[in-house]
Amino acid sequence: MDFIRPFFEGKNRFTQTLFLLLFVVAGAIVFTALGQLIVSGIYHTTNMYEASSPSNYVRITQTFASIGMFLIPALMFAYCQDKQWWNYNEANRKPHHLLVNAALVLSIVVLPLVAILSQWNEAIPFPEKMATWMHSMEDQSKLVLHLLTVDHSTNTLLLNLFTLALVPAVCEEFMFQGTIQTLITKWSAKPHLAIWITAVIFSAIHLEFYGFIPRMLLGAYLGYLLYWSGSLWLPILAHFLHNALTVLVDYTFQGRGIDLDNMRFSDIHGAMPIIIGCTLVTAMSLVFMWRVQRDIKEGALKKK
Repeated sequence: MDFIRPFFEGKNRFTQTLFLLLFVVAGAIVFTALGQLIVSGIYHTTNMYEASSPSNYVRITQTFASIGMFLIPALMFAYCQDKQWWNYNEANRKPHHLLVNAALVLSIVVLPLVAILSQWNEAIPFPEKMATWMHSMEDQSKLVLHLLTVDHSTNTLLLNLFTLALVPAVCEEFMFQGTIQTLITKWSAKPHLAIWITAVIFSAIHLEFYGFIPRMLLGAYLGYLLYWSGSLWLPILAHFLHNALTVLVDYTFQGRGIDLDNMRFSDIHGAMPIIIGCTLVTAMSLVFMWRVQRDIKEGALKKK
């Protein structure tokens, strides 16, 4: 069937964007319905609170929703570009091992920075009606998260690493960095603009506005990882590591009876030296990654 041209050949960016939105809506509807069908078959109810395991009910429905809303539309969009599933989104390339090593370091040192940025973000004043709505969205997210993390067994930890770390990392990176950022970059020919626009969309889509700023910066970081490495697997790895470490920290602290919801990072003994140290290491790591990608482009380092 090589004689059949790619579906998007000759179609402008606006038309492609409309089809991407169509893929997202259709995927969300189909896979959300499929997830509901599966859980209703397993638990014989459409109400998660009536299920024998509400946490697994949520895990199944969230996994199917993520796959349908992000991963499947992104892959369909990529295939419509050039009849390849892994080319448009740059999932057909491996990142340089030096960039992988730097991402491993950054996955640890950015956690305190995210915590303090979240604390500052929460202190931003908003109009009363907007603040009430935003708090309601935050409370819903916390309710679901509490449902998934209330049990401290090893099996629950492994399930949460899959549901809260692996699935979002793969599905969201294929959509946001692999598809939206790539589309905007090709449309505008301005990769930095594309990275930041995508970061704003990435943060806004989570509907957790008291964490908007740190999540936007994380989105920009993931975008630069794709831009520097030329491989979607590096931001996927970084996204997974960040989520997985967050899950592990939450699991460890809650297992010791520490209430993270009412804990402020700035109240921790030695918080300021930690923040300063992590900021310096983060800055040095980002400069290192920028130099590595520059050397790769100039031929001083071989691509691997």
